[in-house]
Amino acid sequence: MNIPLRVRNLIKKYGTKNPFTLCKILKIHIRYMDLGDVKGVYKKIVTNKFIIINENLSEFAQLIVLCHELGHALLHDSSEIQSFKDCNLFPRVNNQIEIEANTFAAELLFDDNSDEYYYDLGIDVNLLESLRKLKK
Repeated sequence: MNIPLRVRNLIKKYGTKNPFTLCKILKIHIRYMDLGDVKGVYKKIVTNKFIIINENLSEFAQLIVLCHELGHALLHDSSEIQSFKDCNLFPRVNNQIEIEANTFAAELLFDDNSDEYYYDLGIDVNLLESLRKLKK
C-alpha cells in the first residue's frame, strides 16, 4: 500500500489537506466524548462513518488522533472498531494497521516545504519527530 501516494491523491482530488474539511467532504461525522484512556475510535455503522475523539486531549493531540482515525476510515474501511488506545502513539507491538494509520497521519500533517507551524504549537518534540520519521 503506497500511503504517501494515497494521501497526495486525496489532497489533489479534494484540494485540501485539512482533516476536518476532508471528513466533511467524505461524510465522516466527528464527535467528541470522554473516552477514558482511549484516544479515538473509527466506527462504520451500515453506511454511516464516525470518528470519535477523546474530548480530554489537547487540541493538537485531537488533530493527530483525527488524522490517525481518518487513516483507518480510508485505508481500513470495515465494520470493526479501530481504536487508538495505547497512551504511547507508537505501540511496541508491531501492529501493521496502526502503523499504516500513523503513517497516513504523518503524511497528512507534514508539508514537504514547511512545518514550523507545528513546532510553534509547543507540542512534544519527540512525538513530532516520531511522526516525521513515518513521512516518506
